[in-house]
Amino acid sequence: MSDPREGDVEVVETTSSAKATEALAATWARRLVAAGRVPLVLQLTGALGAGKTTFVRGFVRALPGGDGVIVQSPTFALARRYLTTPPVHHLDLYRLQDSGDAGSVVELGLVDQCVDGVSFVEWPVPGTPWAAPSGSVDIEIMSPRCRRIRITLPPRSP
Repeated sequence: MSDPREGDVEVVETTSSAKATEALAATWARRLVAAGRVPLVLQLTGALGAGKTTFVRGFVRALPGGDGVIVQSPTFALARRYLTTPPVHHLDLYRLQDSGDAGSVVELGLVDQCVDGVSFVEWPVPGTPWAAPSGSVDIEIMSPRCRRIRITLPPRSP
């Protein structure tokens, strides 16, 4: 794996189960926090059922205060906050996709929620002005048991 303290970081991994996806996310949680890459917004992309919430679950449970936390998709709530160290925000903007308007994300106060900790944004709305550096996690279904996960981090702020 690349060092998350460097500039652009892009890593592609393959997992064969939900447990392996959670373990990969846990590894990245520890590495990003240790490297001081917080605050950070990670835009989650992937088809329905690809494992986006599974990735967030592994990430949250690896952080101090996250052991045993129930992580659920925020599809109907739009946003969930996990009181880990650092805090994790999990947004699902699927219901805002039809508007295609980043202004609605701002008006709902969702951007303001993502100024500390690590924020995961499922179904991101293009053009949203995130206050923190933004990277991505793309999860591709290769087969019923196999996922290809591409993690891209922005250059580290000076």
